[in-house]
Amino acid sequence: MRICDYLKSECIKAELSGNTRNEILLELTGLIGKAFPEINIDEAVNGLLKREKLETTGIGKGIAIPHSGIKSCNTIVPAFGLVKKDVDFRSLDNEPVKIVFLILYPAAQVSMQLRFLARVSRILRNKELVKSLQKCNTSDEILGVFENYENRHFT
Repeated sequence: MRICDYLKSECIKAELSGNTRNEILLELTGLIGKAFPEINIDEAVNGLLKREKLETTGIGKGIAIPHSGIKSCNTIVPAFGLVKKDVDFRSLDNEPVKIVFLILYPAAQVSMQLRFLARVSRILRNKELVKSLQKCNTSDEILGVFENYENRHFT
């Protein structure tokens, strides 16, 4: 399961403008809404906010992986963004988030989501990859970093 098989350039933003966790979630789901009009964005936002109330998806070291299963989604649909300013995501380590990898998935296919989430969290543990991502200025550059990493490590 390759990230690049799911992550699309139009769902990537090299500089998120949101100032809060909720604004960032809205911004990323907005990208998904434009690229995938069949997805109910209200359902997605509500699911993401509900998930954040249970426990933060800010996993630490500047990374957040918000995720939600929704009925209007029939496959994994991710969005990715870089945060250039300090945004409190209520992360486990209380550090501001710099990378947000949002994942929507079919509500009935939790095992699919778990495999994808495991891949994302494994990849984002690589410090060199994270540094490379943070230097990117365009969505195509970000996608290229993921593609190069996956081509080297998961062929």
